[in-house]
Amino acid sequence: MEPHSFEQDGIVYEVSFERTPDGWVARIRPVDSAQAHVVAFPDGVGFDPDDVRGSLIAGCEAAVARIPRRAPTRH
Repeated sequence: MEPHSFEQDGIVYEVSFERTPDGWVARIRPVDSAQAHVVAFPDGVGFDPDDVRGSLIAGCEAAVARIPRRAPTRH
């Protein structure tokens, strides 16, 4: 599946998707960071069978809202 990017709270994220035997794995990474957050989406309830990509994107955007952000540093 093609990667996806989106913006949330002024931060742009890139997401890559990987199909596994049990569902999907998404690697969500802010474009200015090397750190990625890995989120698993098991097969089953929650996917729109006509729009799996849209379901995964919605799940990633919801997951980002729950990822703790680092506190700003003072220089």
